[in-house]
Amino acid sequence: MGVKKIIYSIAFLGLTIVGCKETKPQEKQEKKPNILFLFTDDQRGGTIGAMHKYNVQTPNMDKLVETGTSFTNSYILGATTAAVCSPSRAMLMTGRHYFNIEPNVYAQFAFPKEEKGKSDKLTFPEYFKSNGYKTFATGKQHNGEQWVERGFTYVKSAFLGGMTRHFGTKVKDYTPEAGWSEGYKDDKKFSSEVFADAAVGFLNSYKEENPFLMYVAFTAPHDPRTAPQEFHDMYPAKDITVPENFMPKHPFELADEKIRDEVLAPFPRTEAIVQKEISDYYAMITATDAQIGRILKALEASGQAENTIIILAGDNGLALGQHGLLGKQNVYEHSVSVPLVFSGPNIPKNQKNSALAYLHDVFPTLCGLTGLDIPESIQTKDLTPVINGDVKEVRKSMFYAYNSWPGEVTRPNINNGGGHRAVRKGDFKLIVSAKKDVYTYQLFNLKKDPWELVNLIEDENYKNVKEELTLELENLIKEVGDPADLSKKEFGIFDNPEDYNFKK
Repeated sequence: MGVKKIIYSIAFLGLTIVGCKETKPQEKQEKKPNILFLFTDDQRGGTIGAMHKYNVQTPNMDKLVETGTSFTNSYILGATTAAVCSPSRAMLMTGRHYFNIEPNVYAQFAFPKEEKGKSDKLTFPEYFKSNGYKTFATGKQHNGEQWVERGFTYVKSAFLGGMTRHFGTKVKDYTPEAGWSEGYKDDKKFSSEVFADAAVGFLNSYKEENPFLMYVAFTAPHDPRTAPQEFHDMYPAKDITVPENFMPKHPFELADEKIRDEVLAPFPRTEAIVQKEISDYYAMITATDAQIGRILKALEASGQAENTIIILAGDNGLALGQHGLLGKQNVYEHSVSVPLVFSGPNIPKNQKNSALAYLHDVFPTLCGLTGLDIPESIQTKDLTPVINGDVKEVRKSMFYAYNSWPGEVTRPNINNGGGHRAVRKGDFKLIVSAKKDVYTYQLFNLKKDPWELVNLIEDENYKNVKEELTLELENLIKEVGDPADLSKKEFGIFDNPEDYNFKK
């Protein structure tokens, strides 16, 4: 499958967009920009060639970096279930922290069928739909059918679930008139191609005057990492560089250390095992990049490219041998960092911005970029002033949280329980990990130690930093509505696990 170079220009819109300023009634209303949201699954921050951090080939993602503004410190907040992607997507959709979203949306495994996805929280597709946008979705939908039905005018080739095989992905279509179709699949097509087909088909056939919002959610590079063979051939495992923080095992016991993600390869980790994991991971990213190229080419051919905001993002990161881990059930940089790129009209080109950003800043930022009011339900920040260069940052610190699903600690033969809370402020990051009766503290200088290898927690020179970050962490826990209590065993999260066993 060849990858053709995509060249497109971004034209200046007559409408100047500043924050969520309303257009006065007497002013001529220009057409709102279209929105194309490209969303990958398990793509770690920095795994775009143009970010110059990992040696992965992504010519089409590179173009978006070159024609837009990228956030180099973009993160998810975390999760309270090993299926990190589900809380992450719920936060993205609502612009709310997962502590303030119904758990039957992001922990559907714990609820009966009739409760799955039931929510009164406003989603960004639903909001833009109510403001005149025609909304389209394809690919992974991991928060329940009800959210999809509320938010999208058209749905083609939707995968309803968390993970699946990449050849023969079972998908469904939906329209408000006909409801959901029967499931169907194509055993010969790679999942990213199936979803790109749907996106290209929408662009080729769209003739309406209303602006559109497209939500294209790939299931790659999530495992099983089985890209078309030509992409695996691009990354011989023996040529893969092992990360600087490669470890045979994690240095201390932590939450969910034997979860599914972590037993995909044996312990202790070896360099050869990690090289193979990374090789397959890069193949999946490059294969998906090729399909993104098809979508961008179709957008250009449609004549809509100059008036379309494009967002490229990932739902969470992945360890793949870093710190002796494979999965994403932690708060190290490799697992909470995600790509976040904005490209389109009035967005500065080829800018790499170091401001702290959350994935779930996307909802209010899209409001800012399109001139819509920000709904009162939003709990995150509009990044538009940062993108425009009006302010340097919209927050001084970042909060991260992960713990096992509390209901699962009652299940036999599962070493669940435990969790992490963390804060970043400036160059420093404090991680507090709790497992059984043990608390472990880690303090890293991310500027000098981006691989999080040198723990400064016992260094007297950083005593004031530790105290400042501890206070900031406690404040942020309260601010976001996190029930964690740093003075209790395992943050007190598992004191009443029976309260989380909802399924009947």
